Amino acid sequence: MPDEMMAPLPAGRATCGSCGVTRRHFLAASTLAAVIAVLDSCTNALGVDGFNGAYGGPISVMLSSFPVLANVNGVARVDGGSGAPTVLVRTGSSTFSAFSMVCPHQGSTIGITSTGFTCPNHGARFNTAGAWVGGQPTGNLRSYATSFDATAGTVTVSRPS
Repeated sequence: MPDEMMAPLPAGRATCGSCGVTRRHFLAASTLAAVIAVLDSCTNALGVDGFNGAYGGPISVMLSSFPVLANVNGVARVDGGSGAPTVLVRTGSSTFSAFSMVCPHQGSTIGITSTGFTCPNHGARFNTAGAWVGGQPTGNLRSYATSFDATAGTVTVSRPS
């Protein structure tokens, strides 16, 4: 590269001698490209709802590990605190519902409240059936199929891989 192209550009609206790009334009375009690359890698790695093969797949929940699930309307996060955040709700003596704890608005992990779930970032609220009930307008929580084995005392949550 010629020495004149390596020398610092003067302050102001100086441009590169060969291409006419200003520092400001170069930095803005470079920053935007970096942000797009990071976001693209996140959505490709995690998918639309925040899951990938490493975090998805079915999980087996031992009810004895979650005493709150002994009661109808009991709610517990059952993914072990790592991986795809998943919540299980006991809806009857032998029925359960499971949901992704990823807010459909912008992908934040929702928290469990006394009436359901709340997104800590935007205030979206969901009931224990996973339906949006207020706050930031968004969709319902993603639900997963469950199967209860009373003999083993387990619930299998069928999450996508």
